[in-house]
Amino acid sequence: MRARSRLLQTAATPVLAAATLFLASVSAPSSVRAEGVDLTRASCADFTAMSENDQAQLSLWLAGYFAGSAMRPLLDLEKITAAPAGLAALCSKSPLLPLVGPEARGVFIPAPAP
Repeated sequence: MRARSRLLQTAATPVLAAATLFLASVSAPSSVRAEGVDLTRASCADFTAMSENDQAQLSLWLAGYFAGSAMRPLLDLEKITAAPAGLAALCSKSPLLPLVGPEARGVFIPAPAP
């Protein structure tokens, strides 16, 4: 049981770090204004141009976005960890592909069965 707990704790560390960073940015002083970003306009080219850290953070956000839209209360940590590489592979084929779309969603959540 301890090995499983340690494994879950280790796997959750990147997710918790990203969540902590997000919360820290949200609680920034009100005199600092953040620009809004319309991610419905973000493309694979934008993702490819990001640093690895930014790709990992965006992947975490996309995982939550797609899970929320599918009304799934659980996030798959293995898929989130593998998502930057999966998105990079997808984006290498189609740089103009939108990041908020069915193809990118497939990296996080399998397509529904017909």
